[in-house]
Amino acid sequence: MQRKYIYKRKEIVNIKYMSASIIPLKLSQLALLVSQRKHISVEAALSYIYDTPFYEKLYNEDAKWWYLDTESLYKQLEQSRLEGTKILPNNVIVFLTFCVERYALLKKKTSLETYALFRRYGVDKYLINGFDILHTQGEETILHDIELYINNRKKQ
Repeated sequence: MQRKYIYKRKEIVNIKYMSASIIPLKLSQLALLVSQRKHISVEAALSYIYDTPFYEKLYNEDAKWWYLDTESLYKQLEQSRLEGTKILPNNVIVFLTFCVERYALLKKKTSLETYALFRRYGVDKYLINGFDILHTQGEETILHDIELYINNRKKQ
């Protein structure tokens, strides 16, 4: 009986190791496919993949998505992106873009670096959810508020 337990224990460990080993390979193949289909760089394709709930599902051992071929993973990715898409009103998009551009100028960063920072700390969601109040504030107040928000999130 004990021997069976040891065997099952090794099997469980091997499955976890196998999934952790295969997923990076699957992701790299998927990134190449996304890059080709969307006509974007591989780096942008990786961002496209990592920015979805799909990515987290890859590590779900019950789903075993690492067994899927690249084309099937691509279909799952696109479905996941469609389900997670929330259409924002134009004025909210303009406000978010304004905040990214002004913060980038203030911090002497590129807009892409700033947007990545906003995503990392949830500033984009904060600005979208707080749009009704925030967009009535002055530029200096908004930028100061963003700075405080990022600093608070860094401490957490």
